[in-house]
Amino acid sequence: MLSNIWFNIKVNNLEKIWGAGRQATWSRETDGSLDSREAPIFQPSLPRLVCLERNYFIQIAIDNMLYFIPTPIWNKQDITLRAIQLFGEIKYFLCEDTRTARKLLSMYEIDYSDKEFYSLTSFTDRWKLNHYKNLISTNDVAMVSEAGTPWLSDPWKSLIQLCNDHNLPYSILPGANALVPAIVWAWFDTTIFTFLGFLPQKKGRQTALKKIINNQTPTFFYESVHRIEKLITELKQLSFSGKISIAREISKIFEQYRTGNLDELEKLIHSTQTDKMMIKWEFVIGICPL
Repeated sequence: MLSNIWFNIKVNNLEKIWGAGRQATWSRETDGSLDSREAPIFQPSLPRLVCLERNYFIQIAIDNMLYFIPTPIWNKQDITLRAIQLFGEIKYFLCEDTRTARKLLSMYEIDYSDKEFYSLTSFTDRWKLNHYKNLISTNDVAMVSEAGTPWLSDPWKSLIQLCNDHNLPYSILPGANALVPAIVWAWFDTTIFTFLGFLPQKKGRQTALKKIINNQTPTFFYESVHRIEKLITELKQLSFSGKISIAREISKIFEQYRTGNLDELEKLIHSTQTDKMMIKWEFVIGICPL
């Protein structure tokens, strides 16, 4: 089972242990003798160790843990070994769609007949969140994304806030996402950038676009397939003359990445050639002012 996860770390200059709101046990072995002590730890996340004494071996036990687990955005191979291990070991799952979570486990040939799945969406009420708090405080629980790594508008954020409010330990796994490949691929400097999530559909959209084109650094955001051509028209109306990167179908068979000015991208969208930019699925847009 995953309870009592131990982190064994050889450390220097032990003075304080900060961690996940449980008891931390640290021990020293000197000339065959063992000196063990306990210390309270406070921060609601995985343990971190500060100012540690020379040649101490630190063991920190976390009784229960909530794991935030990213999932592939399309390619089933875009999953970590750690995620698959947790899928097999954990009994309780929180997910946006319980059907999707079951399909995910089936895809990796993991038997879920004895596992329990609970729905968590942006519409989940406070009463149900409190029920999940009780579940998390007494069990190892996996929070599984619908696809990829979640960001600020997903229901995960309310769960993280819940953990912080009640001093519950949690761990966020790295994993697949659409944003990072789009940033890496863009044909302009992305050493510093801004990420906005989705732009407003109506109210506030023009204001947001004006801020983006006047920004000194590139701005990235997700955009719906239904608003790509509208976006190009809006940028033309605002006399934008910089570069735009477009990434779509990331990690899928027909993934596409393009960078160009407005006229070049508009030609790609309306092209009849094989390099045509297909207007399907969600896009990651990068806007880089001159």
